Amino acid sequence: MALIEGLVLQSTPYRDNDLLVKLFTKEAGIMTAMARGAKKQKSKLTAVSQPFTWVVVDGVYPKNQQGLGFINSVQESRIYKNVVVDLTTAAYAALIAKDLTVAFEENEAQPVWYEKTLAAFDQLNKQKDPQVVANIMELQLLPVFGVSPNWKKDPLSGRETGDFDYSEKYNGIIEKAHFDMDDHRLHLDQKTVYYLRLFSTIDMQKLGSVALSPVTKRGIQRVIDYLYDRQLGFQPKEKRFIQKMAAFEGQLQIKPRKKE
Repeated sequence: MALIEGLVLQSTPYRDNDLLVKLFTKEAGIMTAMARGAKKQKSKLTAVSQPFTWVVVDGVYPKNQQGLGFINSVQESRIYKNVVVDLTTAAYAALIAKDLTVAFEENEAQPVWYEKTLAAFDQLNKQKDPQVVANIMELQLLPVFGVSPNWKKDPLSGRETGDFDYSEKYNGIIEKAHFDMDDHRLHLDQKTVYYLRLFSTIDMQKLGSVALSPVTKRGIQRVIDYLYDRQLGFQPKEKRFIQKMAAFEGQLQIKPRKKE
């Protein structure tokens, strides 16, 4: 038996009354635990049924770092309320959770990423722009997936300042003097490049107020989607849901034509 601290990323029904709970834990990284009877109406394990809830549970870690752990009781819980009640924020939170479960093997401690994840959910709960928070996590997770774009300097000249564009050929940014060396560079505007470089290294805990134009946000997301699709072949259903939701919201914002 142990006290296990973690964030509920996902809960899945199992049999009639049980749940399989995927937790990002402080000590053991991502793990899946059985919560017997958690679906019963008067269960004391209700807290673990709600994704995006921070918990301390009395339970058992998976034996020999394999298989399932077990949750016997909930000692403390704190739901990220603003994450859950807002559909858009919840959608980006689900995307972050999915990325984490794919990036890391289960039952391997990830203390740095555990703290980053809690910081991200704190920012979401403070109602920071959920796309910005998710984009920061996506960019900083790339090296975990084995993709490490060079956002720091032009590899040909070593320059760190100036006008830059993203080049897949050179695996990162190249300065204006070298644009003609890659016909397939992304033709990014400089504000997009600035935020890509910033988001790739920023400390999530120190994220202040970031107000980006829709054009810049689309530019940042375009590059991230390009990297995940082309270099990882990874496009989770959570991202497709966000894209469909954005398209639907765009349709709602179209003003009806005036009657002639």
